[in-house]
Amino acid sequence: MKLFGLTPDRLRSADGFLPPVPSSARCVLWGAAGFALVSLAAYSVWAFRLVAGTAPLYGSIAAVYLGASGWILARLVPPAGRARYLGLFTLGFAGYATLWCLCWFGLRGRYHADFHGSVLGLGWLTWLHWRAFGARGSWVPTVLILLALHTLGYTAGDDLHALVGGARGRLLWGLGHGLGFGAGLGWLLHQAQQASRSAGDSGSAG
Repeated sequence: MKLFGLTPDRLRSADGFLPPVPSSARCVLWGAAGFALVSLAAYSVWAFRLVAGTAPLYGSIAAVYLGASGWILARLVPPAGRARYLGLFTLGFAGYATLWCLCWFGLRGRYHADFHGSVLGLGWLTWLHWRAFGARGSWVPTVLILLALHTLGYTAGDDLHALVGGARGRLLWGLGHGLGFGAGLGWLLHQAQQASRSAGDSGSAG
């Protein structure tokens, strides 16, 4: 998928240098820390009742994620592709949010609707990254780890919300969700870029 210009041949600097992929530890830690801050800002809309009405509330929360997350995660991409990555993340997260909301509202919050929405949304997000970076191999192991980290953070945050309650509990839910989701997104970015370099090396060898 060359539309986004994120394949290795498009990520080289003007002098032809292709920066190495950041380590998995750096990607996970950066994603967790950065996304946690964004998630705190997003959940504050709910925590402090800044927007009235269910649809406007969910829309406002999604807007915060869309407006800030891409800028943070783009730091894990070579400079030549950072601006283009914003387009990829916007499309990916918008799809994730749409699928999650369809499951949540379609099932009226029952039958583990949030989990089903996460499975579909994260699957879309992972597949899109895989294609955009030109990665080879199966993306299923990567999405399973992303799903596990996302679910761990979301569930831990939910437990803290139930324990503390009130605005602080809502913010703690956002913090837990952001840490887990961000760690998973950092892992996704590392794996997609690493798999794309492997694909390029295989192509050169052939």
